[in-house]
Amino acid sequence: MSLSKSSFCVFLCCFLGLYVTGICQTTPQKLYLQIKNSDSIENLKSFSNYKSLQLHIDSLTHTLHKQGYLTAFFEKPVFKNDTTYTTQLFKENITSYVALKNWSTLPNSIKKNARLKKSNIISITDLQQKLAYWNALLSDKGNPFNSLQLKNISTKNDTIYADLHFEGIEKRQLDSIIIKGYPKFPRGFLTHYIGIKKNSLYQNKKIQEKVQQLNSLPFVSTIKPAEVLFNPTSTQLYVYINKKNANNFDGFLGFSTDEESGNLVLDGYLNLSLRNNLNYGEEVNLTYKSDSEEQQQFTVQAKLPYLFKLPLGVEAGLHIFRQRDVFSTTEQKIGLNYAFTPQIEALVGFKQYESADLNENEFILGTVTDDFDASFFHLESRYVKKQNSLLFPIKTKVIAHTEIGSRSQIDITTNQLKIGLQFSHIFQLNRRNSIYVANNAQFFNSNNFLTNELFRLGGILSIRGFEENSLRASIFNVLNTEYRFQLSETIYAHSIVDFAFTDNQAPQSSTNPEPIGQNQLTSFGVGLGMLTKAGLFRLNYANGTSDDIPFEFGNSKVNLSLTAFF
Repeated sequence: MSLSKSSFCVFLCCFLGLYVTGICQTTPQKLYLQIKNSDSIENLKSFSNYKSLQLHIDSLTHTLHKQGYLTAFFEKPVFKNDTTYTTQLFKENITSYVALKNWSTLPNSIKKNARLKKSNIISITDLQQKLAYWNALLSDKGNPFNSLQLKNISTKNDTIYADLHFEGIEKRQLDSIIIKGYPKFPRGFLTHYIGIKKNSLYQNKKIQEKVQQLNSLPFVSTIKPAEVLFNPTSTQLYVYINKKNANNFDGFLGFSTDEESGNLVLDGYLNLSLRNNLNYGEEVNLTYKSDSEEQQQFTVQAKLPYLFKLPLGVEAGLHIFRQRDVFSTTEQKIGLNYAFTPQIEALVGFKQYESADLNENEFILGTVTDDFDASFFHLESRYVKKQNSLLFPIKTKVIAHTEIGSRSQIDITTNQLKIGLQFSHIFQLNRRNSIYVANNAQFFNSNNFLTNELFRLGGILSIRGFEENSLRASIFNVLNTEYRFQLSETIYAHSIVDFAFTDNQAPQSSTNPEPIGQNQLTSFGVGLGMLTKAGLFRLNYANGTSDDIPFEFGNSKVNLSLTAFF
């Protein structure tokens, strides 16, 4: 029994001894470094272990080399005592500059982007950064495996004289472009919309920037940056994109008061937009409107871009407008467009108008109508700059067009000219505040005018606060302005301030040839936009006045619209 107790005591002592020893061994012990001839280099800096001490010496050596002490080095650290290491620094005279002897023979891409105070002299502190920058420039010219080296080096005073030598394999070209995630993506957009073509020079930075431009297309999104596979004899580019649903349904309801009966009147507008459902990047838009003036409109437009993988496209459209008991007009158009860049397009086309006179009372003011046919040669140019925003996807839009043709009435032919300019832009003041400005100017020149061929305006898509298409003009200019405050990424509020000038040169009646004349209009109001799960909801309240219409709260217009995406 006593032997067992003694054995237990021995075991306990051994255990405690090992435990105490373990604690002592794991207790951290700081190490110190002392540098001889250190000048401004720090002395007696502490470290947790020898590895971090050595890394610090390597870092100091690298810093000295960048400062111009190219031959500086430290001796291997040696013990001074249990916690202190000593080392000695050796450094010679500083080198301040590098002169490139073969400057005149270097590639222009290097010389034009040198940014040197003196043509071929580089500060030693900028050398590493300059070489990396120039190497990137050469890489972006199709040489991804190039390298820059200093050769034939000599030293005089504080300057190194050397040749800058370029080494690299022959330039790389894109031998194939592989689409991952959406193999049916229309290749015309890849070639002409973002400008990545087979057999083009490999330029990594530009390729990545161009691939990101695909996000401005409503029917695709990039999954991740493009990747390149370099084989000994080929270069393959992999582009990763997903197809998105880009269809939307848009509509609004308008409430106003009938001036004669005082009853509440309901206006309506429906628009269906279909995009890329056939994987050609095609667009089809269907629009139907019906308003309180017993006017009905039906429009269908189609666009097929990048035919045969060329920057050519076809556009066609049909527009039918009918005002009950007054007239009915059908407009047909077809054209060929050419895409110079993703933002700039030009169109050449043909328009045909047919109008039927339904007016049984020729003495109604401003309703001089007649049957006619008209044909026009149509020219149009467009500039559209998009931005990455759910609420405001278009930053700038400019459309200029002209129509040259003639109108035929039985035995009478009248030469006519139409010119139009539309402009809109968002001035971004800061992250939350912006100002939206849009202007639409249209000019119609003819020896005489019929009511059923004039421009029609008024409503949510032109000057707000007035009935849809209630205004007619041979010349008009509409200025829309909004101050927008973005409450969040999905909600914004805005003001409405619109101005318009109209000039109607159509006769007042068949017995009074005097033109109806000019009118000035203004409207003020507020609006709200909200991106919901159902789509983009918009609410506008506006009141319009003119030379003939005084301000009355009863003339206010409330418009509701919802754009649903599917």
